[in-house]
Amino acid sequence: MFISLIAATLLAGEAPRLPTRIGFASAGELALRCAETSPAGATYCFTYIAAVYDTVRAYEQWLHLREFCLPYNVTQSDLRRTFIDYLGTHPLDRSGQAASVVVAALKQHYPCAVAVPPPLSAPSPAPKPSLRTPR
Repeated sequence: MFISLIAATLLAGEAPRLPTRIGFASAGELALRCAETSPAGATYCFTYIAAVYDTVRAYEQWLHLREFCLPYNVTQSDLRRTFIDYLGTHPLDRSGQAASVVVAALKQHYPCAVAVPPPLSAPSPAPKPSLRTPR
């Protein structure tokens, strides 16, 4: 039956649809999307890089460390440019996983100038008053 459907599709002049590849995008693939001028390409690029940034920030909070230190006024365009510029100087990284290369680019371009202390934890509860009366 399945073969009949493929044969009917081919006879009808339509190419069978292959499953979409599932897995990690390479840095080169992300760079191609970031170079697109279409709104869809730009949105994909900005969203991917923002998702990597948000994920790293979550891990930083959890692990009490800092991977990179962005200024407060950084824009999505700045992050995109940082990634593209990094690949320009590290062309062998194009075959690496896109998320890892985004982190490497941000670490190189936005290093932490000084050791950043871990985030403050919740304040300790106040000590309970003693039930003993002073003598």
